Order: sequence, then C-alpha cells, then structure tokens
Amino acid sequence: MKKIIVKSLSILGFTLPVASCAVMYGSPSADYEVKGKVLDADGDPIKEIKVRLQDDRHYAYTSQDNECQSLDNGDYAVRLNSIPTDKLYLVVQDIDGAENGGEFEEKTVELDFSKIKYTGDKDAWYSGKKSLEQDVVLEEKIDGEQE
Repeated sequence: MKKIIVKSLSILGFTLPVASCAVMYGSPSADYEVKGKVLDADGDPIKEIKVRLQDDRHYAYTSQDNECQSLDNGDYAVRLNSIPTDKLYLVVQDIDGAENGGEFEEKTVELDFSKIKYTGDKDAWYSGKKSLEQDVVLEEKIDGEQE
C-alpha cells in the first residue's frame, strides 16, 4: 500500500525532501550597462537620438532601462538584464527627423563584453555586472540617401 501511495504522489509531482539536494528555479542572468555620447561626423553632440541595448538574439523587448534618448550634450546610458553573454548590440536611431539638427542614418554597433570582468555580488544564478563606454558617430542623411 505504501508503494502505491508513493508512486501516486510522484506521478502527481510530489516528492519527498532529499538530503543535500537544493532545487533552484530561474535562469542565469547578468546586468549590462553602456554609456557614452552620440555625435555627428564633426564630433558635435546630437540630442534626442533613440538608443537601445539588446541581446545577441536581437530580441527587441523594451524596458525603462534598456532604451533612452540622448541628452542635449549627446550623453546616453542604457542597461539590460540578460542571460550572460559576450556580445550585445546598441541600436541608435534618429526618431525626430531634422528637429535635432539634421537627419541621421540608423546605426547598429556590436559590443564585445568578452574582455570585461563581472563585478558586484554574485550567486548561483546571477553572474554580476559588466559596464562599457561607447561613443557612437552617426552619418547624416543627404536627400534621403546615406553618405
């Protein structure tokens, strides 16, 4: 009778605690931060440029942190919590047309995090944080064509 009960419970997903066996749920993660300036070909800052940080699968989800607009001085800062990786992408887009001083071509920059060490507290699922500075130079559109 005891075997029938144990088999029935195990089929239903119930298990007895096993000594020295910890069960964890979730997936590995790490925090990534990229900051820098958005500049034109002359080295002047460009304001109101959309900057998005995304993972190597080009998964285009957005959150408050992984997307921003450059400030008047061209500064931007984006963050992403993702599965640990050595490669992320910075997608930079002019979303307001000529209002920010010109029309600029969209640019995607591949970021290499492989030589940067994780910092901060770590645990079984969390690898830590990696930070990188990356300035982006955008080319101006000429009559709707790229230079």
